[in-house]
Amino acid sequence: TSDYVLAGYGFGAIMAVPAHDKRDYEFAKAFNLPIRDVIYPRTILAMAFFVQSATDEEQSSEIWKRHLADFLGLVTTSSLPPEVYPEVLDAIRNRRTKDVGPLIGDDARGTIREEYESSLDELGVSNFAELQAIFDEARYFAVTGAAYAATGFMVNSASEELSINGLPSAAGADAVVGWLEATRIGRQRVNYRLRDWLFSRQRYWGEPFPIVFDEHGNHHAVSEDCLPILLPELTDYQPAVSEDPQPLLGKATDWVRTTAGEVGVNDLPPEATVYRETNTMPGWAGSCWYHIRYCDPNNDRQMISAEADAYWLNTNGVDLYIGGAEHAVLHLLYARFWHMILHDLGYVMSPEPYRKLFHQGMITSHAYQRPDKSLVPMDMIEERDGSYFEKGTDTPLVRIVAKMSKSLKNVINPDEIIEEFGADTFRLYEMYMGPLEASKPWNTDDTVGLYRFLQRLWRLCIDEETGDAKFIDPGDAKIERLLHRTIAKVEGDIERLAFNTAIAALIEFVNAALKVGLSKDQMHRLAKIVSPMAPHIAEEIWHRSGGVGCVSVETWPTYDEAMLKDDEVEIAIQIMGKVKARLTVPADADEARLEALALEDERIKPMLEGKAVRKVIVVPGRLVNIVAN
Repeated sequence: TSDYVLAGYGFGAIMAVPAHDKRDYEFAKAFNLPIRDVIYPRTILAMAFFVQSATDEEQSSEIWKRHLADFLGLVTTSSLPPEVYPEVLDAIRNRRTKDVGPLIGDDARGTIREEYESSLDELGVSNFAELQAIFDEARYFAVTGAAYAATGFMVNSASEELSINGLPSAAGADAVVGWLEATRIGRQRVNYRLRDWLFSRQRYWGEPFPIVFDEHGNHHAVSEDCLPILLPELTDYQPAVSEDPQPLLGKATDWVRTTAGEVGVNDLPPEATVYRETNTMPGWAGSCWYHIRYCDPNNDRQMISAEADAYWLNTNGVDLYIGGAEHAVLHLLYARFWHMILHDLGYVMSPEPYRKLFHQGMITSHAYQRPDKSLVPMDMIEERDGSYFEKGTDTPLVRIVAKMSKSLKNVINPDEIIEEFGADTFRLYEMYMGPLEASKPWNTDDTVGLYRFLQRLWRLCIDEETGDAKFIDPGDAKIERLLHRTIAKVEGDIERLAFNTAIAALIEFVNAALKVGLSKDQMHRLAKIVSPMAPHIAEEIWHRSGGVGCVSVETWPTYDEAMLKDDEVEIAIQIMGKVKARLTVPADADEARLEALALEDERIKPMLEGKAVRKVIVVPGRLVNIVAN
């Protein structure tokens, strides 16, 4: 049984959002309840839009995954809002039918496509109809195996009276409250639920602590006159091995054992022995001001000096905090609690501890269940003819997708992957799996692709026979331009925490540079921008190419804005709307120049013989369409 419904809370109504709450999700799984999506992050919202909008041709095509990946790659890497999705999809279709080139480069598009196609494979989707069924039945997160508890966009949230579909989740909540108040069905109220287990004695902040216990186990509050209690100095912080574990304060036996008179307990004789409560607050809660101390760790007179506070925290607090959503009512609750008190007392300038808070998504993995729903450890699984069995038995197992955790026995040991492919491959795969904020399925087989990328990077920079760096002099002009673009792309993506697209840009650059090679200066700059993602290979390349010191502490390379613009672009030349040739032209060519170049092209002239040119339509940077009959 489960204490899921509490008789003392609410008015008998039961609310459950299993697709977006961890405990609700686990409860729904345990009792086979529906798990219905009502919030999608940007990427999944875009995927759902494509599924709903796909034409018959796009659905039946053997390359429907490519069409979907092209769309996802554009709307997510550009962070486009949902309201422009129809325009983006129309633009992609127009470019596809007119054959005037993709919206993004072929190499980059292929990289992004591979990433999303891999995600679809992990969903177990083999055709468009299966993906469509997932969204039609609103069970995307039921399939992925983990609740999505972050913000996003509302879906499947409409009735005859109100629809909040498409709204950001916060705006959707406001819309519901507004409708409830307008119809006089309800009103907004803040309800605090601070049932936190970090403080042993905390009951809605109502029970006083510290307390002491008498010889009979009865508790007594320490007198206010005896506060604050100064904790003893401990020289040993190692937990003791015991069948009855005790808090660290329990080691200070002389401090724990005291008298009623010492702690102001007046309802006992002053000489009566009492024992201090030692299980009051763990280090996790008590040390939640560590972000302040990090700014001035060697100050033996103050927690933080005014100068250090002004330099590091100023009025904004910590620039960026990255952590899981599960920390919101544990560490983050107390970090804010302490910080706001310290601000009120004048010790820090910033009223809030963190300027920006970012929650990364969960990593999911396959787990394997026996018929009785018990779980089998990963190292006890063997595959036979596409089915899964526990080693030493013939009983088939059910493979599910669930959050990677020790309790589900589906944790991947990184040591094994690092031993086979190296730490850099492991790091790259973690960052390349998808958007940082999204839950993502782990697939060890996908690490091979990143390992091959590192091999290509090594061959680009190092002579495999001699082990020395290899250069060209001078560097190739096109590669120089692409390097500037890659530096700008990686820099911007790191700022946005979009590590997957930063790696995609590096892959695109290495693939292009392999054809011609790098100069020494180009190699050094490449090592610098590879370093945050793959530090070990970057250091090797840096040193073998003559770099001094550690590349990880080198100044980040700059890029020239002018290099981000094309000198030349490729345009399509059409006759009556059909592409007949492609032409490389100056990027700044005006319409008259483009028209002249198209009409003078030696491939086009024969096609116009005997025909009258009625009109020439020029779309700068894209195409010239000649209307002739």
